[in-house]
Amino acid sequence: MLITFITGNPGKVETAQKVLGKFGVELKQQNIDVPEIQDADVEKVAKFSAKYAAEKINQPVIVTDAGLYINALNGFPGSFLKFLNKWFDPDDILKLMSDVKDRTAVAAECLAYCEPEKEPVIFCDEKQCQIASIAEGEGSTIDKLLVWPGFDRVQGLIPKEEMIAYWAEHNEIYRKFGEYISK
Repeated sequence: MLITFITGNPGKVETAQKVLGKFGVELKQQNIDVPEIQDADVEKVAKFSAKYAAEKINQPVIVTDAGLYINALNGFPGSFLKFLNKWFDPDDILKLMSDVKDRTAVAAECLAYCEPEKEPVIFCDEKQCQIASIAEGEGSTIDKLLVWPGFDRVQGLIPKEEMIAYWAEHNEIYRKFGEYISK
């Protein structure tokens, strides 16, 4: 089965294909402009984006949306991760968290699958992670600060291939979707 993955991130497609290939799903990447609604709930953002994209290209699509809810910052930035990466550098976040002992955060990700003229089906997952006390490595603001479960360093220091392998093994949204679509 061929499904279009609406994303501009080839790493997401590579990760998803490693998981979904086991379920007989082949992905085609397409990057289209999808209006991103402003909502604190990543599930609502993913749902809207998937429905919009499925209608626009008249094909079954998957769309993912992610959020980061930093406990010490009352859930900031939430679903506004894209804007945090655009407007803040790692030092801005570290200043907000100076003298903060609780460095835990919840990383939430939702996958929305939608066929034209139907309602989206949603698959979500959350992971507990940590915000580092110093920024390191390459990538976005969050890449330089976020420590995923099972790692002792920020994502920005981890080689791309290692992160893709990690996500292929630990990404529940692709597995849940694969089980759903193969039925």
